[in-house]
Amino acid sequence: MTNISLGRVLPVCLTLVGLFFLVSCGAQAPTFEPGNIIVTSEPAGAAIFLDGDDTGFITPHTLTGLDPAIYQVTVELGDFVSFPDTASVVLKPLDTLQVDFSLSQTGFRIQSPVGARILVDGNNTGKIVPAAVAGLEPGTVMVSLDLDGYLVLPEQFEVTILDKEITDIPDDTFSTRSKKTVILEGFSNVSCPPCPQMTDNLVAMAEKPEFTSDRMLFIEFAVSWPELADPFFLANPAENSARYSLYNVLGAPDLYIDGARQANALDAADMENSVLMALESDPGFLVEVIADFSSSTVPVTVTLEPFRDVDLTGHVLFVAIYEKEIVIEPAPGVNGQTVFHHVFRDRVDTLPILGALTAGDHQHFDLTLNRGSAAPEDYVAIAFVQHDINYTILQAGSTTTLAPSPERKHR
Repeated sequence: MTNISLGRVLPVCLTLVGLFFLVSCGAQAPTFEPGNIIVTSEPAGAAIFLDGDDTGFITPHTLTGLDPAIYQVTVELGDFVSFPDTASVVLKPLDTLQVDFSLSQTGFRIQSPVGARILVDGNNTGKIVPAAVAGLEPGTVMVSLDLDGYLVLPEQFEVTILDKEITDIPDDTFSTRSKKTVILEGFSNVSCPPCPQMTDNLVAMAEKPEFTSDRMLFIEFAVSWPELADPFFLANPAENSARYSLYNVLGAPDLYIDGARQANALDAADMENSVLMALESDPGFLVEVIADFSSSTVPVTVTLEPFRDVDLTGHVLFVAIYEKEIVIEPAPGVNGQTVFHHVFRDRVDTLPILGALTAGDHQHFDLTLNRGSAAPEDYVAIAFVQHDINYTILQAGSTTTLAPSPERKHR
């Protein structure tokens, strides 16, 4: 027979008696009704965490049905830093409490040029303009940009980073210039029936944002057939003839892109595709052209600016001027064309022979050309580097080539 100690039985009996007494007197046991926590942030959209677990909700949001307890609430939004870092919430039954977070960033924001990769102290951030680069330490950093097919200047820009602030880099800080400028040469005649279509195609392409003048230039030369009296040919027969003889042009219209003949001078889509393909090359240098058209004798300075070593042995520098637009009424030929664009006027008599370029060592050429009687603002000087035997053109530039601009559209 088991002996049960009175000392053990007595407390149990007293507890049972106490419970019976409470029930019999109508007393109720305490309840634990759930509560709610309202979580907000400025700015909104931050992920909400409760005791370190992602709730799946973003601010602002009310977390409902929470058991009374002490909760640790945090929020996360990209590279933002929250204040407070963590909110400790003592939730009682039926409570509805609100927790507000203030989010801030430490870094910089850049809006232009669109599409450029952002580097900080030479390291790729993985961000693409426009973007904010945050999570940086206060102090100074060197910001640089990388954009396929373009030079971005300046190479680096110093930005001062302030604690819990985003520094805006002005839109005009960085500028771009295409690494490659393609030159198109058209050959036409005022009595060539399809020639106006080639001109229309060239003008239409030049008006598209992806074919700005640092990416594409064009000039038209006149041939002596079918109309020997073509006024543009007669204005400079020797140099027009020299140009079409160089390419052995046998018919009009004819079109050359960087010195290579197009199979169909009237195929606008093929022409644009050929230019886009040519733009993928990087000749390693720029051609800058400055001219003064205030007098009939035009001084022109052409500068070759290499950003790496380039050997231009076997190449020459072709320099010419053209008239932007000429209107002749009635039409001077039988094709009915009255408006003519980028009409060749003059070229340098002796083309400079080129050699090796050294990175950072600019080469300057001072030349003179002769313009016609049109207003000075109607003229453009162009220059391009062409192989003397196979006629491949590596690079071109003009007085209308856009200065580096952060507003440039890229493709």
